[in-house]
Amino acid sequence: MPRGKSTKMKPFQKLLTIMVSGKEVSIKEIDTLLGKEIYMYRLSTYMWHIKTNANGIVKSIKDGRKVTAYQLCNPQEVKQYMDRVGVTKANYTPGSVEKKPSVSKLADLQAKPAKAKVVKPKVTQVKPEKPAVVEEDLEVTEVTE
Repeated sequence: MPRGKSTKMKPFQKLLTIMVSGKEVSIKEIDTLLGKEIYMYRLSTYMWHIKTNANGIVKSIKDGRKVTAYQLCNPQEVKQYMDRVGVTKANYTPGSVEKKPSVSKLADLQAKPAKAKVVKPKVTQVKPEKPAVVEEDLEVTEVTE
């Protein structure tokens, strides 16, 4: 049975709902509004999704080398994308859904480390080799026809 189109909003679309005004949005604001719904360590990935999927122009505001805020430079075009995809009709409010905690696959298997075995190296004595004995028994046969 074929599956239908997912109605669940993607994390970058949730981020777009905050940034669509065109004003600077600090990382602290994003964390307070969407911190329970998106993974904050993937924020740069979400900005890349905004650029590639929604054709948004994202300006990053920096303090030295550290990014402190993001700003959407073309909010009108991004609003058209949001209308086309159905993000504006979703009646989404930030902070309403909580994300699942990410769990390592090893922790999911409840794996336990194996006990280390102490392996003693085998000590073998090296015996001196005996010289090879070569016997020279040549037998000469003459074939005459």
